[in-house]
Amino acid sequence: MTYFLGLTGGIATGKSAASTLFKTLGVPVIDADQVAHQVMSENQTVKEQIATTFGDSLVIDGQVDRHKLGQLVFGQPTALAQLNAITAPVIRQALIAQMAAIKQASVVVVDIPLLYEQGYAELFDGVAVVAVSHATQLARLMARNQLTAEAAELRIASQLPLAEKRAQADFILENEGSLATLQTQINSLLTKITD
Repeated sequence: MTYFLGLTGGIATGKSAASTLFKTLGVPVIDADQVAHQVMSENQTVKEQIATTFGDSLVIDGQVDRHKLGQLVFGQPTALAQLNAITAPVIRQALIAQMAAIKQASVVVVDIPLLYEQGYAELFDGVAVVAVSHATQLARLMARNQLTAEAAELRIASQLPLAEKRAQADFILENEGSLATLQTQINSLLTKITD
């Protein structure tokens, strides 16, 4: 029987690094961001609803301007809720279909940044949270996305606080150190769930 592990954290905590390490061990990883991108680029109904709700200028040559859309919804709870109402059900359906399609794997990791915010926890046998201190998260996000501290704080604030994610998690992957340290924690986690 396949063990489905939800992988989450906060923005810039290192979920991508953890996903890559799982992949190097041969563990299948489903990336919810890729599924969301696919939905936004391929689902005509979603594109039409985004254009209707946020304006035709957000869909150019049949493609959603994700950068412009991101600027519009970050720090704007009402706009973010409208976007989630359009995209979340379609993304959930696509994720569940991908999970069902994977056969012959003892563990499958599903990387979902907004796992708790979007109510995905019940789909998994366990949830791992990649966590760092607030100072580390802020510094990484500012460096990675070339953001001011204020803009970075807005993005962090748009997600459930890491402390709340830690409290709900079955496993915590501390990502303050090296990749080797993260790899050791992942190896230990896999041993726990496959034994």
